[in-house]
Amino acid sequence: MSEALEEQKPDVISYARLYRLWEENNWSATGIDFSVDKEHWRSKLTDRQRESALWNYAMFLVGEEAVARTLTPVLDAAPTHAQSIFLTTQVVDEARHHVFFDRFMREVVGLGSDTESTLAAMGPHLTWGFKGVFDELDKVTEALRKKPKDRALLAQSVALYHFVVEGLLAVPGQHFIKRYVEALDILPGFSEGIRNVSRDESRHVAFGVKFLGELIKDQECRSASIELWERVLPFAIGVFVPPNMDHSYAHCFDFTLEEIYGFGLRSFETKLRRIGIDPKEIVMLNRQDTSLDYTERARQAWVLIEAGVLGTDDREPDLNEEAMEILFSGLLRAMDMDVARGLDGPIQWIFPDKDPWHVVVTDGHAEAKPGSIEDPALTLEVESSEWAKIAVGRVDPRWALLRRKLKIHGSLSAKARLPKLFV
Repeated sequence: MSEALEEQKPDVISYARLYRLWEENNWSATGIDFSVDKEHWRSKLTDRQRESALWNYAMFLVGEEAVARTLTPVLDAAPTHAQSIFLTTQVVDEARHHVFFDRFMREVVGLGSDTESTLAAMGPHLTWGFKGVFDELDKVTEALRKKPKDRALLAQSVALYHFVVEGLLAVPGQHFIKRYVEALDILPGFSEGIRNVSRDESRHVAFGVKFLGELIKDQECRSASIELWERVLPFAIGVFVPPNMDHSYAHCFDFTLEEIYGFGLRSFETKLRRIGIDPKEIVMLNRQDTSLDYTERARQAWVLIEAGVLGTDDREPDLNEEAMEILFSGLLRAMDMDVARGLDGPIQWIFPDKDPWHVVVTDGHAEAKPGSIEDPALTLEVESSEWAKIAVGRVDPRWALLRRKLKIHGSLSAKARLPKLFV
């Protein structure tokens, strides 16, 4: 039922039906029996599986507390009575999810003596990306609380809540948790609870797709949502980066980090299309090769994560050959061909610490290759790590120019075209 609900088009789902499903599928977080889970946690999980589960479930616990706490501004700003009624049920759901994860962490894992101390114990397990996403959630919903009539802020809140926090992060996470607890036949109480949580989240996402689909008929709301995704997606990529980028955090439960990234990306892009937004309208997605399947796109994202380009801001990128190739391929997809042809010559990148690269444009076709080229129209001189940060939006190129981290050589007319070359 839940998967079918998520796949239905926004105009098929009604707010009344979503409310009715909430009534029909109510459940008790305090009624779940964790007695067998306690034994399984000690005897049926390896040390690595316990570390992996704790890392993952900690983010769910803190995330559920955050969304339960910050959803009320969206409820207050909802334009219609039907929307307000459903959002009221979502606040209740999120509080119940928090109670469920809180009980598991304290009663099964043994962390904390009460709700506050258990929540505090989760801090060391929160990733850089998780903190970035939820800091943004606090900022956007606080701004909406102060301006409840601001439709653009309302659209951004829904775009972040229902599309990113739930659709891009929570739903894929729950999918893989359900898969391994069922396959391993472990943690029956937790398995029951996560199935209930997943069904609730599917209902929330369906609501968000319908609600945001209505809001973005207004161009200001559409633009605000895209701007929000541009700001948050770099953090979202870093949410499921495990400690030391150790892939065994996924392998120990018989799935890969590439699988969860591919699943989340497909889910997110599907929802964008359902409300009439082409994923290519978002710069980070536009720079990916959409002709590739989601597994390969996720693998390439992991190449950039492991090179320190994505998923963090506390590591200097260290580009290998494939990471460099991925960055330049993305650059070509962002290139304005009309501007590029007007340069009347190739573009050269000089990296003091790496081999040079160049881009040639002929008859509307652009090609990036390693090596030098004669008579470039423009030459960009920059450290490879700085260039990587510019290429993915971690550094504003204008700031790099001011700090002399990026130097540009060429004619005045060619230099004048550079700001319009990449979109």
